[in-house]
Amino acid sequence: MWGNDVYEWLYDNLEDAYTAGEDYIKQKAQEAKDAVMGPVQWIWETLQGDFNADMSAGQIAANAALGLIPVVDQILDCRDLIANCKNIKEDSSNKGAWIALCLTLIGLFPSLGSAAKGILKIFFLFLRKAGGDVARVIRPAMKPVLSFLADPKVQKILGQKQAGEVLTKVADQLKELSSMVTKSKLLGLFDEAADALKSVVNKVKAVAPANVCRMLDDFVETVVEIRGKADEMIGVVLEPVQKLLDDLEKHLKSEIDELNNSHLAPAGGVVVHQLDDSVVAIQPRIIKATNKEKGIFGEIISDNFMENKQFENLLSEDRRVRKMTDKPRGRGIDGIYVRREPPPPLYVVTETKYRTDTGKYIDDDGVAKDSVLSMTKHSGKQMSNRWVEKRLPDELSDDELLELEATGYQKWLIIVDDSGSVVNVTTLDNDANSLERIF
Repeated sequence: MWGNDVYEWLYDNLEDAYTAGEDYIKQKAQEAKDAVMGPVQWIWETLQGDFNADMSAGQIAANAALGLIPVVDQILDCRDLIANCKNIKEDSSNKGAWIALCLTLIGLFPSLGSAAKGILKIFFLFLRKAGGDVARVIRPAMKPVLSFLADPKVQKILGQKQAGEVLTKVADQLKELSSMVTKSKLLGLFDEAADALKSVVNKVKAVAPANVCRMLDDFVETVVEIRGKADEMIGVVLEPVQKLLDDLEKHLKSEIDELNNSHLAPAGGVVVHQLDDSVVAIQPRIIKATNKEKGIFGEIISDNFMENKQFENLLSEDRRVRKMTDKPRGRGIDGIYVRREPPPPLYVVTETKYRTDTGKYIDDDGVAKDSVLSMTKHSGKQMSNRWVEKRLPDELSDDELLELEATGYQKWLIIVDDSGSVVNVTTLDNDANSLERIF
């Protein structure tokens, strides 16, 4: 879609777009697409968008960054209002949909700065997905929040502030909002948002084709219809909305405390996890080992490497190898790890290969191959998203799987060679192609 091209350009030039205003954005949109509709087509494409429940942490953070741009901010607010009202229209008795609308309206409070608004939008996105369960989503939501605050483009706009400082202000604003959120205030914000949508639609309709004009009229009609029902339903959900804000403030303060205290770990205090004697005795360059032993050795060294990086292995004990006498575990996932400190948690799925001096690669099944990652019969390339996601439910509890999916995860290919050490760690993309060497 043309709108996506505009958003990509705006993100790449975030600081200029933030400071220059509406005319600058129109000019650049016109330059990017030489047509009379160029400056406005991206707007109607945006208004068509529903909430995307499958965004990655990076996409969520980038979306929040775009909300820093004043003109774009208004368009994204209109998009969210339309999406809320469309959901309510499907079932006007759905209290969850009305709560979601209230969260969108809360994001329109004038007292919120653009950064706070972006952060709250991230939290509210996760809360919608989890039915308002703050305790369940606070950790997963922190990953895109911290990604947003760490973005160099965002840092330039915010003035190089520390994440803890910004989040403390957001927590304080949540406390204020809880007492400010009343039925009359939310209805007033609804009216203002509806008026803003009508203004945007009228501008776009001046140059939009007939089918787009009809679509935009339908959007306005839906919003007006839901506004007519809001006098009753916002009063019904007001108390749970206020409780949600209170819970979010409490849990956010807890996350801030952990974030601020993360520097208190012992200086250089990496806990060294000792290898079993059966592993220490192996010196691959000197002692001749079978391919199966090399494969097992590689996985033990890899697991020890991850533990010394403060990762916890989430695989059950019967799925881990600790000693050279342990049996191979088959061709499943080698390791699923989480590092919870400093927050947010970092999940990593690993695949380990032992590289021989002849350039072959060995799994713990003892088969030496020329390729690092092989194709499988029913689930594609080893360590591709398809391959991993088919196996995750067999390795994790339901709660662990939910948190991993909500937070996202990285995939690492770990290479051990006859030096007896990890010599290479590379991140992998969706199709299990190399992205970046990180060790």
